[in-house]
Amino acid sequence: MQNIYENTTHITKAGLTAILRIKRRRQFLIYRMCSICFSAPFLARLLFALVMSLIGRAEEVSIRWTDILFGLMLLIGIWLWQVPKQQVKNSVERMKDQMDLNAVNQYTFFPDHIQMLTTSSLEKFELDYENLTWVQSDSRWIVLYFVDMNFTMLVDRNGFTKGSSEDCLTFLRRKIGR
Repeated sequence: MQNIYENTTHITKAGLTAILRIKRRRQFLIYRMCSICFSAPFLARLLFALVMSLIGRAEEVSIRWTDILFGLMLLIGIWLWQVPKQQVKNSVERMKDQMDLNAVNQYTFFPDHIQMLTTSSLEKFELDYENLTWVQSDSRWIVLYFVDMNFTMLVDRNGFTKGSSEDCLTFLRRKIGR
């Protein structure tokens, strides 16, 4: 007999934040890489000045117009580092009133489909694995995305009442072929 996994997830603001953070993971990486690229010239110039002063040739280091430009680039880099985090925070604030943050979802992962029962609408849904596009996770949450339905499912890793989160994650990844 195949394994069946059961889970109860309480929808929270932290869960909503996790969904947005996981869905925007590439955006985070792009912003972070750009931030490092913008900051690198200033940090290289600073390291050069430090080395020159350590070897006793600090008088050869002077402030040039490029140093001012590098300083501005450093400020842009610092700002870029914070942008994704602020965007997620703003999105959560906008969306929290549109969502039932007191909802409890019960999931049953069968071999051929997922059954979802939600307390916010007292409806039962069946979702086919063939519509499951991707599965991502962090230390607390598993996020499933069904692109054809434009539907995101949040699963609390600590909410498994039958089976474990790791086994279920492995099962789900097999279902999408990863």
